[in-house]
Order: sequence, then structure tokens, then C-alpha cells
Amino acid sequence: MGQEIFRGRPESIHSDQEERTLFARSITLVIVIAAVHALAIEPELGHPFELKPAEVVTVDGLGITFEGVSDDSRCPTGVQCMWAGDAAATFTLEKPPAAAQHRTLHTNGRYERQTEINGLVVRLEDIKPYPKEGATIAPDDYRATVIVTRR
Repeated sequence: MGQEIFRGRPESIHSDQEERTLFARSITLVIVIAAVHALAIEPELGHPFELKPAEVVTVDGLGITFEGVSDDSRCPTGVQCMWAGDAAATFTLEKPPAAAQHRTLHTNGRYERQTEINGLVVRLEDIKPYPKEGATIAPDDYRATVIVTRR
């Protein structure tokens, strides 16, 4: 006798349920990728944005890396101090073809709060979290709020 002819699908093909599960997983993956891409939108000129340590963003061709907080002498909440103190944040700024520049910006107006590079002004707006009495801030917990404008 001859070869048997399959009517319908062979067993090696996925069942309808398996196909629906595979389709749902594929859709979920596309949604997750789209969400991650949406979160990676670069900041815009004139709008404040937050950076975590070692994070790199590009604003109008200027690469900004928040290296971290090098000093934090701000007066902790719950403590009475002689002065407000200061937090110093270190940044690497790079706008090719120029070499990278390292700058330390401060939260206290007595010190440099902003710097200019190739017609762009980078200003440190804030450092979070604010110190609390008896608590230590881990270096990775700091966040720098920055705004970039044109000169």
C-alpha cells in the first residue's frame, strides 16, 4: 500500500493553545521593548532631568555623565547648623570632537552651580536624597537634577 496522507496538522505542529501562548508572549515582549525604549528618551534643552550615578545622557549633542557626589556637607534635617552646607556633584561633559571635561557643580550658591561648554549651560539644580540625622546615604542612592540651556 502507499504512503499515508496526513489530513489536518501533524503532531509536531503546536496546538492552538500553544500558538496562543506563543503569540501572547511575543506581544508581551514587544510591549516591554517599547516601554524600555520610551523610558530611554533623552532629556530636552530647558527641561530638568534626573541622573543616577554613572548614568550617561545626551542633550543637544552634549554627553553628560553623573560620576557621583564627591562631598555632602548639607545640614541634615532635624539638626540646627551654622550654615546650609553644600553637596558637590562631579560630572563628565563631552561634546565631540572636543575632549571630555570634568566639572564639579555645587548645590550651594557660594560655589559653582553651573558650567558652560560649547554654548550650552549645564546647571545643577538639586541633589537627592537630602541628608537625615543619623542616616548615611549610599553613593548609588544619590540623584542629581540637572538642566541644560543655551547660552
